[in-house]
Amino acid sequence: MIVETAAPSDLPDILALEAHFGTPWSAESWLQELSGPGRLILVARGREGDTIGVAAFQLVDDVADLHRIVVAPHQRRLGFARVMLVAGLQWAIGEGAHRMLLEVEDSNDAAIQLYRGFGFAPVATRPDYYGPGADALILERRLEGVDADSVGMWEMEESGDE
Repeated sequence: MIVETAAPSDLPDILALEAHFGTPWSAESWLQELSGPGRLILVARGREGDTIGVAAFQLVDDVADLHRIVVAPHQRRLGFARVMLVAGLQWAIGEGAHRMLLEVEDSNDAAIQLYRGFGFAPVATRPDYYGPGADALILERRLEGVDADSVGMWEMEESGDE
């Protein structure tokens, strides 16, 4: 697996991944992500160079936002989201962020488990954010005083693994 910064030429592959997401973003939205200030857009590539994941982060002042992580359905639960999340957290810490925020659908147990494993905790709920009856949990991870090199260790600390 290779995780690297996305380029505008990755847009067709990113849009193909979006077809597997419950609330897909438009090409215009992704173009804004790819060209906007204070952004980190990552793509995960498989052995054959095919794009199998994408993640979008933004930094505003001292707050980093995780806008999106999308992984192709046949590649889920293989660690691609985890690697992109770690890279985004390391980037945010390196850029001086004090915290990272994200929204996740309250029924997305796999994503919630991933985020909690990296120290994210619920701070609020947005009712009907993803549509009627589909609430968003707002999760936060404090980053002050955190060494970027320790980011990958958070999940092991949470689970007690050594």
